[in-house]
Amino acid sequence: MVVWHVCSLKRLNQYKQAGHIVAPVRAWENIQQAQRMSLSTGRPCILRLKFTGQENKLPGHFNQARVSQRNVRVTL
Repeated sequence: MVVWHVCSLKRLNQYKQAGHIVAPVRAWENIQQAQRMSLSTGRPCILRLKFTGQENKLPGHFNQARVSQRNVRVTL
């Protein structure tokens, strides 16, 4: 399942150095919600990630956000 993670440039650089995002990893199921989040928080980076599809949905968040309890690998 493809999901979208919103972050700042500083966080993106940390992800690149580590090679992964440390759990819990929150992400949106569609790009429109990720873009909305990006604009409302001022976080300009949107990453495309892959989840297994078995991750829990976050309460609220228009029922469109998921959270992974595992580190997610980042390849750029």
